[in-house]
Amino acid sequence: MKNSTKIITLILLLSIILSSCEFEVTTAYLTDIKICAYLTDEGCNQNNLVFNTANPQIYVSCKLRNAPDNTLITFVWKYMEGKPPIIIDEVTLRSSELGVNQDLNSSLSKPYNGWPIGKYAVEISIEGNSNPSEVIYFEVR
Repeated sequence: MKNSTKIITLILLLSIILSSCEFEVTTAYLTDIKICAYLTDEGCNQNNLVFNTANPQIYVSCKLRNAPDNTLITFVWKYMEGKPPIIIDEVTLRSSELGVNQDLNSSLSKPYNGWPIGKYAVEISIEGNSNPSEVIYFEVR
């Protein structure tokens, strides 16, 4: 009898603890992630992983699929030559009420002093997604 009382108490305690925890999970995911120097109406046509210092902008495009309204997607642009890598810019977009499938893009403009030569990355994450962030590495030469 004592064991069953302990088990019931433990189950109730766990139920209370778990119900007080807030879990946010999304069904959204990204496809067709590409990086390029020029955008078209459909995003990046091809994936360019090497850019020259004359490029005025660098774009990343992707397709957001199965996203509920108000899903947050964050693009973090990094210069990888620093220790630790230097965050250049961070852009957060919110999915709209236009539907569960949307084309997204973010861009990084050439700095006034020009592109520092080296390795870069853009990390794309979806709030509430248990999958790791998508990371695209590229280089400016």
